[in-house]
Amino acid sequence: MKLPAKTVERLSQYRRILQNYKYLEESYIFSHDLAKLLKINPVQVRRDFMLIGFSGSSRNGYKVTDLLDYIDTTLTLPKGQQATIIGMGELGKALLKHISLNPVCPVIIPATFDIDPKKTNKEYHGIHCYDLTKAPELLNKFDIQIAILAIVTNDIQEIVDSLIISGIKSIVNFSAGPFRVPDNFYLKDFDIRTTLEEISYFISQE
Repeated sequence: MKLPAKTVERLSQYRRILQNYKYLEESYIFSHDLAKLLKINPVQVRRDFMLIGFSGSSRNGYKVTDLLDYIDTTLTLPKGQQATIIGMGELGKALLKHISLNPVCPVIIPATFDIDPKKTNKEYHGIHCYDLTKAPELLNKFDIQIAILAIVTNDIQEIVDSLIISGIKSIVNFSAGPFRVPDNFYLKDFDIRTTLEEISYFISQE
C-alpha cells in the first residue's frame, strides 16, 4: 500500500527520535510520548503505525527495537536511487557531504551541476561538478530522476523546465523560487527564509 506523503515524513521523524532509545534494555515508548516530542496528536501517531501494520499494548506502549525494525522495513530502500544537486555553493556542498556520509540515505549522487564556471570541472567530496549545459546527456546516462536545487538564479524556471524535459521526476527545492511544475510532479520545498520569518514574527508577539 502506498503511504500518504505526510505519513512517510512522520515515520522518518519517529525513526530519528527512536534511535535515541534503541540501546536501552527492553525500552518501550507510548504514542503520547512520541506525539509530545513532535507536537502532534497521539491519535495520529497510532494511525501512522497502524498503516505499517505495527501495534503496541495499552500497558507498555511500543517496543522501540521492534518499532524501529518496522519503520526501517517500510522506509529503507536499496541505496540505488540516483539524484543530483544543482548548485555547488556552500549549501550544495553541505548537502552533498550529508548525503554521502549518511548510511541510511536512499540516494546516490553520481554527478552535480552548476552554472558558475568557478565551481564546475571540480570534485566535491569525490563527486564531479559539471556545467549545467551537460545535464540532459548526463541525467540520462546516470538515470537520475531526482534533482536537489541549491541554486539561486533569475533563470530558475528555465532550469526547472530543462530538468523536467531531461527526465527529472521530482525536485527537492532549497532555492529561492518560485517556479511552476506539472500537476503530477513531486515537489518538496524547504524555504528557510519563510520559516525564520514565521518564527521571528511569533517571538515578537510574545
